[in-house]
Amino acid sequence: MEATQTTGFRMGIREYFDTLFEVMRSPSAHFERAAVETDSRRARFFLMVSALFYCTVSMTYFYENSLAMGSIMLANAVLMPAFGAMITFILLGMSGQGKVPYGKVFNIYAYASGAVMVVSWIPGLAIVMEPIRALLVGIGLVKSAGIGKLKAALLVMVTAVLLLLFFWSAAPLALELKPLFQ
Repeated sequence: MEATQTTGFRMGIREYFDTLFEVMRSPSAHFERAAVETDSRRARFFLMVSALFYCTVSMTYFYENSLAMGSIMLANAVLMPAFGAMITFILLGMSGQGKVPYGKVFNIYAYASGAVMVVSWIPGLAIVMEPIRALLVGIGLVKSAGIGKLKAALLVMVTAVLLLLFFWSAAPLALELKPLFQ
């Protein structure tokens, strides 16, 4: 019987901080190394730890320990990168770059969002960190997914516009549904 060797998933606190510093210090090198990741476990773990930190600090300082608000923020912090990755993945398929798997696009968004979340809870920095997140996603698309710089920039911009249009379109529906939950 032949023994098989699998690459084990390992990300402790040290690996988390190493990844965080690597994404912020040298995103190009990080996304080149992340291109060979075959699954999304490391990226999901990185995103989840960052989201928990972001929500815990935000909830403690700004939302008076509201568990409901913390849960909403956690869901938002984890689901928005997945939603953005889904839109970018669809746009990639529509642009003829259908060979890039969704897991790779999700990893790019997870690492970029997780790195930015650690700082964006500070008042006033959230609006500054969004362009940095977009830049990190663009670098990830170029280095990890092998897309050209112009195409990556267009994908990031169109994804942002589509996300804004989606939420602006959903806002009236949310206002109409609000009385049902009161």
